[in-house]
Amino acid sequence: MLAVGCDEAFEIVVRHARNFTNSMFRTYYQSMGPKALKFVGELFTDISLYILGSDINVNDMINEFFDSLFPLVYSHLINPGSPDPSAEMTECLRAARRDLKVFGSYPKTMMTQVSKSLQATRVFLQALNLGIEVINTTDHLKFSKDCGRALLRMWYCSHCQGLLLAKPCAGYCRAVMQGCLAGVLEIHSLWKEYIGSLEGLTRGMHGIYDMEHVLLSLFSVVRDAVVHVHKNEGKLSIAKITVLQQPAKHHLCREVAADGQEQQGKLHAAMEPGCYKLVCDRNRRL
Repeated sequence: MLAVGCDEAFEIVVRHARNFTNSMFRTYYQSMGPKALKFVGELFTDISLYILGSDINVNDMINEFFDSLFPLVYSHLINPGSPDPSAEMTECLRAARRDLKVFGSYPKTMMTQVSKSLQATRVFLQALNLGIEVINTTDHLKFSKDCGRALLRMWYCSHCQGLLLAKPCAGYCRAVMQGCLAGVLEIHSLWKEYIGSLEGLTRGMHGIYDMEHVLLSLFSVVRDAVVHVHKNEGKLSIAKITVLQQPAKHHLCREVAADGQEQQGKLHAAMEPGCYKLVCDRNRRL
């Protein structure tokens, strides 16, 4: 029941964090709010799965969120009024997001906070479930016949002497219980060590990487990241994005250097059908 209660408590935090982030988009960015909800939902679904032990990389889930968010920010804030980008343009913008660092340092900050807080939460739940398994195993131990006889003597020998209200002395009771629980006593030192480690882990879950604090503050990190793009759209200076006539094997980013010479660099989204030319000001690059 304890592990189930913790699972539910963590899930409530995740749900509130998702609602806060959705509300932020609805309040400050109404035009792209409905479409942003999909990406927010996917991010927090991955967070929930990670806490429960799924093999998901935290950095990958956050990169995917910002990769998906940038085409939306571009079409609604940087180039408002333009039609929704095509699938090919969306892929190009997704690829350009990391190279141009359009969201500044906010994705990296978010990765650090979320990774450390979720890792502690995940280990805590795993340790708690392990302890519950141990408790459930020892709860069904069967006592030996010798233990049964010792318990019988301890409780009823005084009755045979007419001492109905007499209770066994503490030393005798302790000796009998040690004999009955000899097998369980073997794990006593390990159990104490486990409890100590669990307490240390719990203390480590407080502070700047407290899971509740980090997740419930994510909406402000996302908002600041979007504001960063909006404030620096001039520096970003995406002059034009045009479809090249011939499909290429790689997406190319043509950076205009100070001397006017173009330099080519491969974007992350390589080997895509179709290609986009991204013209950017190298000296004013984010």
